[in-house]
Amino acid sequence: MGDRVKRRFFSWFARQLDEVHGRRARLKSCTLGSGSQLGEEAEIGNFAGGPERIAIGDHSFVRGRLQTYGHGGQVTIGDWCYVGIRSEIWSMESITIGNRVLIAHDVNIHDGTAHSANATERHQHFRDIIQKGHPVAKEDLPGIVSAPIVIEDDVWISFGVTILKGVRIGAGSVISAGAIVTHDVPPGVVYRCKISPEISPID
Repeated sequence: MGDRVKRRFFSWFARQLDEVHGRRARLKSCTLGSGSQLGEEAEIGNFAGGPERIAIGDHSFVRGRLQTYGHGGQVTIGDWCYVGIRSEIWSMESITIGNRVLIAHDVNIHDGTAHSANATERHQHFRDIIQKGHPVAKEDLPGIVSAPIVIEDDVWISFGVTILKGVRIGAGSVISAGAIVTHDVPPGVVYRCKISPEISPID
């Protein structure tokens, strides 16, 4: 076997090992129900603790990113659900997704504000992340607000949707492409919403 062929083989073999280790690490970071799969593109960022913090039911297929924060968070996905590529589900509090929920690509679901509206607090938070890592206690996050999100059974969330803290989406509803959801959605409706520009002072 020539040197070039050997190098190519060992390079390929190293990539295969990296993929296997990556898959094992993801599986250790969540609980995965019977028949469920994490796609190659899926990412699990479970900084809140044990694998029960990110729980996926049976026969679901996840291709996006599921994440909890160092100070808390819980992501629960039911049976026969789909999470599309590049979709981001990030929890500080709790995000509960029912059964047979379809989430398209490029969807963002966030149950917290991530940063303070106060510039001084926001900068200090950023510095702490860079210098010490993500805070592991809620009291170290001044100005950050979170509230649970609940998505009931049989909801379809189309591409490019953003769902923010404290929202409940009723069973069987459809959230149309590009919508921004900041209030509860009743069951069995089609939700279309584009937020018009609004300027208000920072509290």
